[in-house]
Amino acid sequence: MARYTLDAIEELRRLQERMIRLFEELPVTTGQASPESEGNTQMPYVDVLNKDNDVVVTADLPGVDKGDIKVNIRDNMLEISAQRTSEQEQNEQGYIRHERSYKKYYRSIKLPEPVDKGRAKASFSNGVLEVVLPKKEKAEASSVPVS
Repeated sequence: MARYTLDAIEELRRLQERMIRLFEELPVTTGQASPESEGNTQMPYVDVLNKDNDVVVTADLPGVDKGDIKVNIRDNMLEISAQRTSEQEQNEQGYIRHERSYKKYYRSIKLPEPVDKGRAKASFSNGVLEVVLPKKEKAEASSVPVS
């Protein structure tokens, strides 16, 4: 019977670790509703690559115009927000139909290492946003002579 209890405890521990990782990826809120949290906001698919000197984040933002993308870095978090809008007007046998669609994207990503915000670069091509974040240089250890 003790074997099953240990297995159950281990499974709960693994579940807890997965939940912690999931909550780390959720956007940080300040207690106020942001425009990104209203309506039908979607989380874009992202890839985070931890290279030697850079952290590279790519995000899929199909149909979004370059000018409608905002990228913010604060407290070792990368925030990506965007909005896609489109309008259609169709005339069919006396009926006029005018449709609008709006889609919001928002994603907050905890960065694996501290980055140099001042040297960050972002580019957007074919619906894919790429953000290159140079890592902060680590302070070198130095010896201090004792007198």
